Amino acid sequence: MQRDVENFNSYNYGDATYWDARYIKEAGAFDWYQRYSSLRPFFLKFIPFSSRILMVGCGNAVLSEDMVKDGYEDIMNTDISSVAIEMMKKKYKDIPQLKCILIK
Repeated sequence: MQRDVENFNSYNYGDATYWDARYIKEAGAFDWYQRYSSLRPFFLKFIPFSSRILMVGCGNAVLSEDMVKDGYEDIMNTDISSVAIEMMKKKYKDIPQLKCILIK
């Protein structure tokens, strides 16, 4: 079945094709829930810097990047979008605290 990736108004959030098309069309970073600055007080209170953190559905958000800048040491970014993961791998290739894997 052929999908129309140009028109992604159906919002099929569980479909990697939807996300791939969206990240190609809207390449700028986007934090879905909140920016790190809003979440920082809670993270600092409840998550030690040495914690191993799993960022599920990272997309192309800068949340994990901001966390590393603040001192977090081990963040695994995951997503179903190969486009998002390739963007993240390229962007963070020189930041060993950030790892990125595609979830299939």
